[in-house]
Amino acid sequence: MTTCEEVRLALGAHALGALDPQEAEEIDLHLATCEECGGELEELAGVAGFLGKVSERDVELVASPPRRVLERLLTDRARRRRRGRALMAVAAAAAVVGVGGVVWSAMPGEAPTAASAPAAEQASQFSAGEGDAAQSELAEDNSAEDNSAEAQDSEKLTTRQESSPAPSDSRAPAPLRSPLGRAFTGADAGYRATVTAAPDGRRTDLMVQVEGIPPGTGCRLVVVAADGSRERTEPWQVTREMYEDNAVFRHETRTAMADIAAFEITDAGGEVLVRIPVTGK
Repeated sequence: MTTCEEVRLALGAHALGALDPQEAEEIDLHLATCEECGGELEELAGVAGFLGKVSERDVELVASPPRRVLERLLTDRARRRRRGRALMAVAAAAAVVGVGGVVWSAMPGEAPTAASAPAAEQASQFSAGEGDAAQSELAEDNSAEDNSAEAQDSEKLTTRQESSPAPSDSRAPAPLRSPLGRAFTGADAGYRATVTAAPDGRRTDLMVQVEGIPPGTGCRLVVVAADGSRERTEPWQVTREMYEDNAVFRHETRTAMADIAAFEITDAGGEVLVRIPVTGK
């Protein structure tokens, strides 16, 4: 036992007096010449005293937790699984309703009315059935939560709730899927952009979707007011995945909807790629 690594591996046993005399003597000789290993031994000097305060009951609790704790953990796990199934059922019902609407809108003429009716009826039945099941699952979850709270109060167990950190604000616009509000469209030299504006109190929410701009291009939305002032929003970069997902990017402006004259999509150098006039407000 000549290296510091070997000595440090044996320091714990040495601090507890669990080494044979020959090994203990070798470690003592090394510690006499090595300050770093000696410092680590000093840090372990109080371990034996702390271990002496541990009772057999403490060891049994660590080796086998109380049955009440295990039952509570199993109940919590089952409740989370039921809630997950309930949410999946609600999502599936919404998806079926959406598919029925897409089929109806995609087929022209009067004929699709009859074809879409069964789909809508099936979607309604499925949604109602799954909704009832979801409500039943959620009711069971709420009942289980109440019972769990009562059990914890009776057992006088304290729990610490760890709050999840608030999501940090990102300077890049977040991709959305469903633009809301009034849409304004502009096109120039093969580039096309649609800005959907929705008034929200003293500001205006903006949803931006571009087409034809090469992937890798850095873009920025510029809000042009009626008085000629210009407000630039945070930039984003066009990607191939953005086109595949039909992504819509959300921005906001301090300019009121009634005061907006136009929108501009510019590149990183400030060159205007597409100008979108705002008319008929």
